[in-house]
Amino acid sequence: LPEGSYVTRLHGQGLGRVAQKVIEEAGESAIAALQEPRKLASEAADLLFHLTILLRERGVALQEVADELHKRHQQRPAH
Repeated sequence: LPEGSYVTRLHGQGLGRVAQKVIEEAGESAIAALQEPRKLASEAADLLFHLTILLRERGVALQEVADELHKRHQQRPAH
């Protein structure tokens, strides 16, 4: 990680702080959903950014998340 970068500083604050940022950004995204779409897009970008960091910290690849979503879609009962 680049020395002095935001991600480096966040990583140094520990997993709990990264998780806290995900919660914070999720709340801001929910509030933004009640506002204009551009605000929601901005907050959702922050949420996805921090969630990606959290996943990486825990050793979970984005592909694992995509696979889980795919598996759930395959298991849905037909209507």
